[in-house]
Amino acid sequence: MTKKVYRTAQGRIVDLGAIQLQNENVRAVGNMSVNARGDLLDADNRPISTRNRQVASQYKKQTTNVSETRVDYRKNRGSQEPVDIPPPPEDFNDEFVRETVETEPVAEVAQSRASGLAAAIARAQEVKQEPMEKMRPRRPGTTRI
Repeated sequence: MTKKVYRTAQGRIVDLGAIQLQNENVRAVGNMSVNARGDLLDADNRPISTRNRQVASQYKKQTTNVSETRVDYRKNRGSQEPVDIPPPPEDFNDEFVRETVETEPVAEVAQSRASGLAAAIARAQEVKQEPMEKMRPRRPGTTRI
């Protein structure tokens, strides 16, 4: 017995799982030419390919990005050799002037570059509230219903 058992308003019991099993080889309504199981059918309602075969062929079509040689990154993690830095030449002058550049605070730069609703609300620092135009008075008489 399946879990698809329902009771109607008149008290009758309907087993939809049994109905599906009885009609799984019947051609489905529509333009896909399949039966209730999903098997592809020909014009005489004979299965051309089963649903399992179709799923298997779809999985076979999928490509994976697996290389044959695996690289183990863990073994090279802590074994880096120190780099030999040559000394500078004797006529090298490393006295240079650093110019100081005034920069905006990081929070303001991040806020100005941010986009979206939250950033737009944050940029709106002052809200101007203007009075509404006065409504013109209604003319006396009947109104439309």
